[in-house]
Amino acid sequence: MNSKKNNIQRHVMTGISYMIPFVVAGGLLCALAKALGGYDIGNAVEAGATPFSNLNPFTWLGFWWGVNKIGTFAMDFAVAVMTAGVAYSISGRPGIMPGLVIGYCSSQSKAGFLGGLLMSFIIGSFINWMKKWRVPKWSQGLMPVMLIPLISTLVCGMIFLCVFSIPMSFLMTKFQAWIITLNGGAKGIIGGVIGFCMGFDLGGPVNKTASMAANALLADKIMGPAAAKIIGGMTPPIGAFISTLIAKKKFSADQREAGKAAFPMGLCFITEGVLPFAASDPLRFIPASVIGSAVAGAIAVGFGCESPAAAGGIFVVPMMKNPLVFIIALIIGSVLTGVIYAFIKKPLDEQDTSIKEDEDFDFNIEIQ
Repeated sequence: MNSKKNNIQRHVMTGISYMIPFVVAGGLLCALAKALGGYDIGNAVEAGATPFSNLNPFTWLGFWWGVNKIGTFAMDFAVAVMTAGVAYSISGRPGIMPGLVIGYCSSQSKAGFLGGLLMSFIIGSFINWMKKWRVPKWSQGLMPVMLIPLISTLVCGMIFLCVFSIPMSFLMTKFQAWIITLNGGAKGIIGGVIGFCMGFDLGGPVNKTASMAANALLADKIMGPAAAKIIGGMTPPIGAFISTLIAKKKFSADQREAGKAAFPMGLCFITEGVLPFAASDPLRFIPASVIGSAVAGAIAVGFGCESPAAAGGIFVVPMMKNPLVFIIALIIGSVLTGVIYAFIKKPLDEQDTSIKEDEDFDFNIEIQ
């Protein structure tokens, strides 16, 4: 049983090791662009025939819009690379291609890292089963370059679309409508619910549904939920950073470095900076995350904080109503997340978290 658990953890840690550079580099590029180009830098250039048709990178806003776009693209691939890395660890090189494709589908459909993580194990297991197929000798050379990528991507892709994507879309639509109905009650309740959702799957369907509900209310000039949305997305990465400070011995060197990068990402409302922690230890980190985000959201909205902007992190705080309340709530929620996770996280076990550095993540294919 322990051997099976260690294998699962080893597969996940392998995927996370490949994902971390995408999250860190992409998140810091976006944070830098927002800091120097403005919180709304992503809307500074309108798309033309291509996203870059109207771009002039030799202007101040144009340059930082380009930096933000590069960072955004890097972040878009984070879940895909994690999914491919886990599938690769389970099934070898044949898992890379379907892992990238289906992981990207998970990211784009807002299924998030939980969807990508689940699909990585389905992909890896399916490919390992395909490797046992007895095929004619003439087709053996086609297995790694055509048959396995084609069939595994088709079958696992349709599993994702039919079994997960369609029901998830229906449920999240109903969930969004329910969140909006909460606006008629106590402000602290809707603030806590939106904060809870923002801290739950960290870019996944629940997070995005709460975000869209806050945006819909903001369009009707109801600005409290937008403050809960922002604070709920900032709390988890800042909390992860705090936990690496107060329980250093429980984190690997890579995790401590990811924690340092998570802090500026959290300030800039880039919740994905916390993915290396959530993906490696979801059963412990997510409860700590939702508690901190829910408390922060409830305090902020309950005490009258409102945001006229839907995003922007620390850069839009001066624009808010009752900004000091927002700062106090952010500190309380972040510290709460950090302390809880530092307390419940298991001590570092090098055997469980070791990653084989000599395994090359490449696309070399041997045809016999």
